[in-house]
Amino acid sequence: MKKLAIAVAFAVSTFAGAAYANVGAGLVGNTVTLTGADGGVMKIYYPDASNIVVKGADGAEVAGTWRVDGNKICTTVGSNPENCTDAVDEAPTVGASGTIEGEQGAVQWAVSEGKGF
Repeated sequence: MKKLAIAVAFAVSTFAGAAYANVGAGLVGNTVTLTGADGGVMKIYYPDASNIVVKGADGAEVAGTWRVDGNKICTTVGSNPENCTDAVDEAPTVGASGTIEGEQGAVQWAVSEGKGF
């Protein structure tokens, strides 16, 4: 579960954009797909402005919550404590994608419309 929480926090840090009031607006109703350096795929669905559902590489789904705190997005997944991340330059929108370089290698991310699992 700890890996899942770290991955979600890492992913969410990518999507806290400069549009201060709308940091998470492009996430609502959409899915972020993460593909790790090892080829593992995780999906995060944002059904509304406060809940997330994370589908791990093992296929398990874990419920969580998210909120905007100024220019940060804070997430809680399963029984893990809340994790707030710093903002980056652009808020996510459907069709946006990129690469995050982290301690465990490059993670590819992409935002798709609707629930992607």
